[in-house]
Order: sequence, then structure tokens, then C-alpha cells
Amino acid sequence: HVFFVVVDDLGWGDVGFHRETPSKEVVTPTIDKLAGEGVVLERHYIHQTCTPSRSALQSGRLPVHVQLTLADPCTPGSGMARNMTGIAQRMKQGGYATHQVGKWDVGMVTPSHTPKGRGYDTSLNYFSHGNWMWTEAEWEGSRPNETLPGGCGPQSHAEDCYFDLWDTDRPAKGTNTTYEEYKFRERMLSIIEAHDPAQPLFLFYGSKVAHYPLEAPMEYQKKFAFIDQPNRRTYAAMVNFLDDQLANITDALKAKGMWEDTLMIFSADNGGYILSADGDCYDDEMTTEHGTRCFNGEAGANNYPLQGGKYTTFEGGVRGTAFVSGGYLPEEVKGTKQSKMMHLADWYATLARLAGVDTHDQQGEESSLPPIDSVDAWPMLTNTVSNGPTTKHTGLARCAGDPGKGWASLRASGSAAGCAAAC
Repeated sequence: HVFFVVVDDLGWGDVGFHRETPSKEVVTPTIDKLAGEGVVLERHYIHQTCTPSRSALQSGRLPVHVQLTLADPCTPGSGMARNMTGIAQRMKQGGYATHQVGKWDVGMVTPSHTPKGRGYDTSLNYFSHGNWMWTEAEWEGSRPNETLPGGCGPQSHAEDCYFDLWDTDRPAKGTNTTYEEYKFRERMLSIIEAHDPAQPLFLFYGSKVAHYPLEAPMEYQKKFAFIDQPNRRTYAAMVNFLDDQLANITDALKAKGMWEDTLMIFSADNGGYILSADGDCYDDEMTTEHGTRCFNGEAGANNYPLQGGKYTTFEGGVRGTAFVSGGYLPEEVKGTKQSKMMHLADWYATLARLAGVDTHDQQGEESSLPPIDSVDAWPMLTNTVSNGPTTKHTGLARCAGDPGKGWASLRASGSAAGCAAAC
């Protein structure tokens, strides 16, 4: 079984296992335990924004070959090209039941672009970058120094608003009367409960945590009341909620007797945002359940000690918080760290190999598309080879001063200057 978790805008310093000294602002006991029992991926590279990373994962292609920029889901060319074969289609070829829950952000201009069109048996998802978590209304982006969110904001139920929550092939508006992540939890638990363990399961969870707008249940916000800065306080509450979310799902897999045959993959889609707050957050006076909500600017994450963050090509933007865990891992690699480089796109070939299916994209070839870039990372993860998958890629980032010197990653020290054009 495969449980794949992609966390939105997670900062390098926003999990306990990346902190030498514990911090009251970072409370992630479940995540830390899972990482400690698995393999921490020290050099797991991603794109600096959402759509390219998610498109790379689902297609097995580096962003330069699938999607290089943020793109709205209704925009032609957004996400994966229609005639690329998705990872869920590969898993179905291997006999897997496939389910997607949470953020998609890989396109929706035709039915072929949706999770169902990409091979997922079911999905409960939103298509765009983010939505309001108590109303399902589409988030319309940061607007500096607004005192109240405009348009279809957190209180809006207007019929002319764009509500972004979908159940496989139909709207799911009105099904979520509580915090959206609770709805995602209910769906994942129901999938696990109904699943026959004799069939392999591919469960993909794209968490809303911790993308803007920042919203968290009050019980979580109260835990971090000592943090004065509201963006940071609400962000910390969201990450703590995610920790409890993963405890619930992994406990369900254990109770079902599936955990010992499960590979769990955890990755950020890009680094955490460290921009200006651009104004105050909004305290919801209509209900004490919702508390503080932040929608101005993009602030609150922590990528220390890496330089930069989301939207940048420094390692704070492209070096993702990641680990693998679960009973399927060989005993000899549990509790270790892996410092060889790989890219988020490499999971395509890795999972196809574990599912026993070919990675050749015949559909893409017939449309004259480039082949997949993904390289099987399993030998690296199990310490049976000396090099990581990225030694077989063209590279992660072109050296800026002299392209003839090849490719490198951007480091906070500045010792490998360049740009992350291909990651």
C-alpha cells in the first residue's frame, strides 16, 4: 500500500525533526515519530511553487517538461498535458485501488485533466491553489492591507461565488459544514475502512495545510496564543492540526492491519512563504469557532537555516521537507537519513517499479511529447547504490556564471550559485 502526503507551503523549520533545539512554536510529535522511524530525505528537491511541483509528481516529468509556472486550473495549458499518463493510471495497471483527497492543482480544463481522468477511482478535492476552509469559496489571492477579505470571502455563501470542492465527477458544495480538513479526514478514514487489504491501495492526500488563507480551528489556535504575530500563530496551529490528521490516518491503517505493508511518502510541494504580512489578519467576530484568519500577504512560515522560501530558487524554496516511513521499508534503513539528491518527479518511476509496471509513456510518445524524466529512487532509498537519481537527470539548476560548468542546486552559503530552471 502507498500513502502519499503532499503538504502545501511547509517550511523547512516548521517540523520538529529539522530543529536541533525544540521550539514551542513547532509541535509535530506524530510527524517527528514517523520521520524518525523511517528515512529522512535531506536533499529532496521540488519546484518553488505549487502547480509545477504537483504536475511533476503526477506526470513523472521535471517542471521544465510539464509546467514551469503557477497556473489557474481553468487556464488552457495548466497542469499536465492531456496526453500524458498519470501516476494513478500506472498504479491501476499494477492492480491498485486509487483515491485522491485534498488539493489537486494539476489542471481541470477537460475531464481528462481531473483526478478521475488521471486514473483515480474517487476524489474529494479542490482544483485551485486554495479555498476558504469553512465555506469552500475560492480564495481570490492576497490583497495587501485589506481589513476584510473581498469577493467570495470567508463568510460568503453568495450563489455567484465560485465554490471549489468536488466529489469525483460532481460538485460537493454544501457537504462541508465544518473545517475542510475534517472532511478530508472523514473521506480518508472511510476509504481505509471500506478497503480490502488484499488489494494494494494508493491513497494520495494533498493537504490544504498550510496554504493561504490561513485558517485553523480555535482549539488549535489557542495552543499557540503565546505567539504575538497572527500569521505565525495561525500557521503553527495549522501545522499542529496536520500532525493530528496524520496520527488519525496512520492509526487507521494500523488498526486495519495495513501499516506493516504500507510505504508512506511525505513531502512539501515547495518551501514555506516568508513574504510581508501586508496588513492585519481578520478576527471573525461572528463566531468563536473560526478565530483569526489571515489573507493579506504571505507570511508565517520558517525555512531556517535555509535561505529564501516559496517563489525563490534558493534552497528554502526548492529543498523540500520530506521523509518515507511505514512497515514496507527494509528494517536496515529505518531510522536513517538519506543525503543523496532526488526530485519529487522521481516518485513516478519509483512507485511504478514497486507496482511492477512499465514507465514508458506510449500515449505521450504518440503525441511527440518528451519522455518522463523520473528515475527509480528505490535502490537509493534502500542503500543498494552509491548515487541518487539526480545523477541521471540533466540537473536541478543551471550554474549562472558559466553554463559549461553544468548543473547544481542553490545553497544558502551561495557556494553553488545558479537558478532552479529545471526543478
